[in-house]
Amino acid sequence: MEPVAPTLTMQDVADLAHVSRPAVSMWRRRPNVRGRVIPFPEPVDVVAGIERFDRDEIVAWLAETGRGNNPDHAYDAPTLAAPLGVDPETVVTLLCLRALGVDELGPLTPAGVAAAAAQHDPKDALVRRELTGAEVDAATLRYVDDLVEGSYGLADALTRVGSGRLRREASEQGLADGLLRLLRTVVETARLHLGEDVALDPGGDAQVAAALGDGFIGLQVGEGEVARRLRRRALVAGVDVIEQATSCVRVVSMLGLADLEALEAVDEVTLELGPLDAAVVIGPSTLLCDRLSGDLDAQRAQTLRSGNLGFAARLPRGMRKDAARQGLGLWVLSGPVHTDRVRAADLTGADLDLADLASDLSGALAQTDDRAFRYALAVDLAPVRAGKASLVPRGAVAPRLGTSHQRDHLDRVHAATLTTSAPLTGFDVDVDRAPGSVVLRQRSLAELCDAGQLKRIRGARIDLDHADPGGTVPVLAADGSTDGVRLDPFDAERHYSHAVRTEPGDVVFSDKGTPAAVVDETGGAIVRSPSRILRPKAGAPVGPYALAAIINRQPGGEWETWTVPVLTADAADALDRTLAGIDGHIDELRRRLAAAHELQNALIDGVAAGTVALDTDHQSDSTQRTQRRAG
Repeated sequence: MEPVAPTLTMQDVADLAHVSRPAVSMWRRRPNVRGRVIPFPEPVDVVAGIERFDRDEIVAWLAETGRGNNPDHAYDAPTLAAPLGVDPETVVTLLCLRALGVDELGPLTPAGVAAAAAQHDPKDALVRRELTGAEVDAATLRYVDDLVEGSYGLADALTRVGSGRLRREASEQGLADGLLRLLRTVVETARLHLGEDVALDPGGDAQVAAALGDGFIGLQVGEGEVARRLRRRALVAGVDVIEQATSCVRVVSMLGLADLEALEAVDEVTLELGPLDAAVVIGPSTLLCDRLSGDLDAQRAQTLRSGNLGFAARLPRGMRKDAARQGLGLWVLSGPVHTDRVRAADLTGADLDLADLASDLSGALAQTDDRAFRYALAVDLAPVRAGKASLVPRGAVAPRLGTSHQRDHLDRVHAATLTTSAPLTGFDVDVDRAPGSVVLRQRSLAELCDAGQLKRIRGARIDLDHADPGGTVPVLAADGSTDGVRLDPFDAERHYSHAVRTEPGDVVFSDKGTPAAVVDETGGAIVRSPSRILRPKAGAPVGPYALAAIINRQPGGEWETWTVPVLTADAADALDRTLAGIDGHIDELRRRLAAAHELQNALIDGVAAGTVALDTDHQSDSTQRTQRRAG
């Protein structure tokens, strides 16, 4: 039987080329590459509805077309071409055998693999029982050799196993990247709090062990099958395994457990907590943060009576891959902590800064009030244990020092009232009855462009990182998303010399989503795509303000099909001047509305900070005068 050629899926090709999956689909649909037709390779097999492509054909196609962003695709391809149906744990076990000293697996038979395992693992601490009698096929052995050869060492090979198709096919969701980053900050802070020579107990989670192990003296893994899997990964990754550490940070996940079972597991962790240990618990916020009742409340109250809980947090949503809308909670327990007041933080709506979170956690574990906290406030545990309060109140924020000067709030109030107190001039329009038109003529924008009465100009793709507050070249967008953005003229010329500048009276518009349009009165701006320019020419049936107003009332559709009325030159000019006045009036109303909102905020902030006092008698008189004028 001839060996099966290695294959790649479409997602494998995307990973190999360092592009998105949709980009590969586009490559298949568009075979033209720099004037040549180079078709994408045809699939050689379809398994469970997923197309598979010959690995070598894909490598040759990428080399010929120059597609993708990975110059090392030829080296990386063998590491992605895992045999069909191979068990990821089998691959890790064979990597462990390589780490034990076996130089090459490809020439071995299944019996030879078992013999090598017996020779290099005589005490059966890692791989002997797994490989004795195992039917490991030649394709898997060759793949592991290719994986090691194409990786930057055994540790990198293990990382590739945990991030590629093998993990996807095993349906292992794992922890989201955002949650891992947060846990890394929390675990690192707990380690620093405990001191030196601290081990990490990953709670049987290989992803946690790989992502959070830096800085620890090694892993504490225990016994059992889960521990064997972790020991294999530790050997491959070059991480020490500590049988019994004097100080340890344990990571415990309650995800997937029944409610009462989860709380009992946390209680067991608390009971096992040593004087130099810490535990980081992750689980549903309903159990760790919210108010409970009945058996659940009694179980959590029992755990809280230990006094070891130093920090609790309600985490932002979206940190679970398998349940993005489910809220998560976090506990940090510490052996040295004994308190009836815990620091709690609701991070769901916070602008999360991990450095500030680490600072808050450090202060919580040190049990000090001699510092400011950004997120965490002190919560008395007595009402929580009695089932009368939440552990982490929703929306709770840490007290802040009133650092603003009195003049800051007063200046804001005075600046806002300069606008809100000024009389508002009304806007009126003089109109007379007209005889009407028998035929109402309309022309589409496409017709006007074809007739040369309207010119359509594309916008340019603008990198907003090039913005300069002191710049003089405005960047316009129809939806107002670039209001206030300016470019230095030298940067504008260097980066966007191809971009067409606007002229006075140009209409900047967009038909993406809700149609929008604005008139550029001054010109000299660059328009950011997807916004575009419509430039009225001589003979156009309407002026720029009428054109913008007509676009703004469109429900959607293709911009070429939008129609404008055909007016006489005098009527078009009169309408446009009036609409320009209405635009100015709308701008004034918006300015006053913004000032009113700023006045609201300044008063709230100033009164809350104790730096602004309202003269209620004068305010009452002013309100009455306003009401009399309105009546």
